[in-house]
Amino acid sequence: MRLPLVAVAVAGAALLAGCGGGSATTPTQTPTAAPTTSAAAATTHASGGGVAKCVLADLKATLGATTGEAGQRHTAVVWTNTPSKECTMTGFGGVDLKGPNDPTFGPTYSLPRSAKTPSTVKLAPGATAHTTITWLPPQDGAGWTPTEMAVTPPDETRSAMVGWPGGAVQRQDGATRPGTFIDPVAAGSQG
Repeated sequence: MRLPLVAVAVAGAALLAGCGGGSATTPTQTPTAAPTTSAAAATTHASGGGVAKCVLADLKATLGATTGEAGQRHTAVVWTNTPSKECTMTGFGGVDLKGPNDPTFGPTYSLPRSAKTPSTVKLAPGATAHTTITWLPPQDGAGWTPTEMAVTPPDETRSAMVGWPGGAVQRQDGATRPGTFIDPVAAGSQG
């Protein structure tokens, strides 16, 4: 009877040794995975070869010219890099037109994004980039007239307020192919 008990004890010890070996391997792999994840997160926050992303605190938002005539019009929001360091902008920001309470849609018109492909814009100190707003005036001349815009740079959650330079806008909230939209950020003060 002692022999089977010894065999069970030896088998149990071998099993535990096998588990212990597996545990020793797992911590060795975990530190390798952690730096890889950290490096990817750092790349996400600092693009353009180590240049930081532009944040609202480092940007001044102003209005560019409004162009276009009877059909679609185009208004630029110009972003100026104000500190003495480079930064990058990539993608779409946000534009919310604010005005009187529309009985159907409310006081805010959040503009959808165009289908254009974004590219990274590197801003030297004092350099500019812009977001183009394409918008439709109402065909009958009457409509909803915004008073200001909340403009948000790409990858940012805070907004700056700027006045609305145009007249009435045709509201197309929820339209599948709206004539009013924003483009991704582009270099320079106007497209």
